Amino acid sequence: MEHQDTQKPFSPESSSDALTYSSKEREAYFNNPEYRRRVARRRRFLDRLFYVILGLLAAACLGGVITLIVLSRNLPSLEQLENPKPQIATEVYSADGVLLTKFFNQNRTIVPLDSISKHVINALIATEDVGFYDHWGLDMPRLMRAMVENVGLVLRGRRARGASTITQQLARNLWLTPERSLWRKIQELLISIQIERTYTKDEILSLYLNTVYFGEGAYGVEAAAWTYFGKPASQLTVPESALLVATLKEPARYNPVKHPKDALARRNLVISLMERARFITAQEAEQYRNTKIVLNYTPVTDIGIAPYFTEYVRRQVQAEAEKHKFDIYRDGLVIYTTLDTRVQAHAEAAVQRHLPWLQSEFDKNWRWDSRRGDSLRTVFIKETDRYKELISKGVSEKEALRQLRNDKGWLDTLLREKSLVQVAFVAIEPSTGHIKAWIGGRDFLKYKFDRVWQAKRQPGSTFKPFVYTGAIDQGIPPNYRILNQPIAIKTPQKMWMPENSEKDVGGLVTLRDAMANSLNLVTIRLAQAHVPPSKIAYYARRMGIETPLEENLALALGASVVTPLELTSAYSTFANNGVHVDPISILRIEDRFGNVILSNKPKKREALNPATNYVMLTMLKGVMDRGTGAAARSKYNFRYEAAGKTGTTQEQADAWFMGVTPQLAAGVWTGFDDHRMKFTSMSYGQGSRAALPIWAMFMKACYDDKSLKYEPQYFVRPSNVYTRLISLDTNQPTDASSPRAYVEFFTEACLRRYASLMPGSDSVRINAPIALPTSTKKRGEGEY
Repeated sequence: MEHQDTQKPFSPESSSDALTYSSKEREAYFNNPEYRRRVARRRRFLDRLFYVILGLLAAACLGGVITLIVLSRNLPSLEQLENPKPQIATEVYSADGVLLTKFFNQNRTIVPLDSISKHVINALIATEDVGFYDHWGLDMPRLMRAMVENVGLVLRGRRARGASTITQQLARNLWLTPERSLWRKIQELLISIQIERTYTKDEILSLYLNTVYFGEGAYGVEAAAWTYFGKPASQLTVPESALLVATLKEPARYNPVKHPKDALARRNLVISLMERARFITAQEAEQYRNTKIVLNYTPVTDIGIAPYFTEYVRRQVQAEAEKHKFDIYRDGLVIYTTLDTRVQAHAEAAVQRHLPWLQSEFDKNWRWDSRRGDSLRTVFIKETDRYKELISKGVSEKEALRQLRNDKGWLDTLLREKSLVQVAFVAIEPSTGHIKAWIGGRDFLKYKFDRVWQAKRQPGSTFKPFVYTGAIDQGIPPNYRILNQPIAIKTPQKMWMPENSEKDVGGLVTLRDAMANSLNLVTIRLAQAHVPPSKIAYYARRMGIETPLEENLALALGASVVTPLELTSAYSTFANNGVHVDPISILRIEDRFGNVILSNKPKKREALNPATNYVMLTMLKGVMDRGTGAAARSKYNFRYEAAGKTGTTQEQADAWFMGVTPQLAAGVWTGFDDHRMKFTSMSYGQGSRAALPIWAMFMKACYDDKSLKYEPQYFVRPSNVYTRLISLDTNQPTDASSPRAYVEFFTEACLRRYASLMPGSDSVRINAPIALPTSTKKRGEGEY
């Protein structure tokens, strides 16, 4: 068989050994037009592919750059990173250094890291980021492990676990939202790197622990420590620290107040992690895991100490916010007030001791089924929204009243509110005007209306000292006598016939005795003859009464309304040698860095001549020693130097007591929010019984409290106040041998006037000795 040549034509694309072909064959092939066309097509394809890939790479780079630019727009600036501004609560402190309350949107108090227990820091690092001091914001090994673990969790239908470092969590808490997305994660990483570049590790820990949320409205570890344990963060133990860190995972789920079992389990896990991280030994860990959770829970909704006072402070600070450009709910101010928590505690104890008795006396004597009670009940029902709604629906008045009277639960609640005895109490330091105690009512959460400064009520006989002050200042001496007899005064409306509270009348009575026994008739006659309403109002304003007064004769008996705060402030003038000092509640306000942005100094003015003031003090002391205020001595055993005045308004609607010592002025009001409700009897509803006991118990407690250091003092008598022995029988000068002689006090003007009415006698001249011969003169209205 003839051999045939089976060699294929030259084709480099398909041949594996093109070198076996001759050079002529190769040259012929490469010069072939078809081959050249194929090569050209391939080159064009490869060129296109190269440029497409290059374009894609460029687009990817550009997209990455654009993405970074877009993400960076939402990142905090360097200035924002260096000056984070979390919302910080404003703290209000008492004069004796006790935290009274906070004002906040978020309950947060910033403290330095060295004021946080090391156990909190160790628990946090062991639980959240054990490699905290070794990474630069992102823990790559931990992140990779978490990614692998999360794949398995997702495949099993479980939620993926996070691997955020403390720095990443801080970035999320301060500048990002809780959204779970790739873009937010990239932003978180970028911010974390910036944080690590900006702050030291300790500064990052401080920022984190001061901003993170621990549940129960507590932001930051200091607020959490006070909320859960009633102590500062510096004093937290290992179990307490572990419990707080445990809440960080899910504050609602691991809340130790609401879910103690879950919180305990999580706390013990944190303790085990602290053991693993070698912050505590195995033996310690076992001991701590066996401890029970012990809380001293104080929720952020707690009203704090003296809530009526702190609300008054809040309103005052809020009024200054616009002027001084601060936000009391966000800027972390520190407000130092004048209130003393020890004095406040004594005031609250006195109120709590007396008010139940007063309420029970009223309840025993009040009858809703009486003619007056039933009439008021009907009026109160008709004033309610329920009654008005029934009428608007076409129900007759008779039927609406019947329905509401039959709703016993609703009606009892309504009538109980109306018949609740309320109280106002305020204590002021006379020399400085500092408010030391403040009670604005029975229940702040239920009755936010503050009766100390918002309620304007008739002061009754507590207003009389302004009348007598005007008389003494004009030179009318305290032993000046006026008839204690009925008087009729014509007014545009009717004939007004004032009466004494006990309906008693008599003959001539000295101003001193009239003050001690609170005689209305003598006071009105004094005002008619010597101290007209304009003068009464003048002295009242000089001493601190700011509410506009109705200038008529009824003003002498306290018919024009005032607030307990201003009346107490006016009485403090007597205790301060005639110098009035405006009441002060705020000493100073500091910003979060300790800079003083507002301070208050006492605003003083001489309201009364010191001699006039002292003579008035002696008359008000008579009220305490032998007059309507004597129960403070005899029943409540308050024996220190004091001056005061009782007050009861018409039909026992309001009961008052105003009293001062050299160190304290305090005022008490008791009554009802609805002025149509009144005490039913003077036996319990007059000032000496309804208000004075609170004052007396309060003062005795304050002076018995050695920590307050209220040493016995006496009102200082000016050198131009003169004393003379006066006979109780004749009201004339006498000598020490008289069995019924007493020492009377005179200003120079009073003594000269007294002498002018005793012709032919030098016995009362200014420099005369005390022991004097008696003199006689016809007795009558306005005589001695």
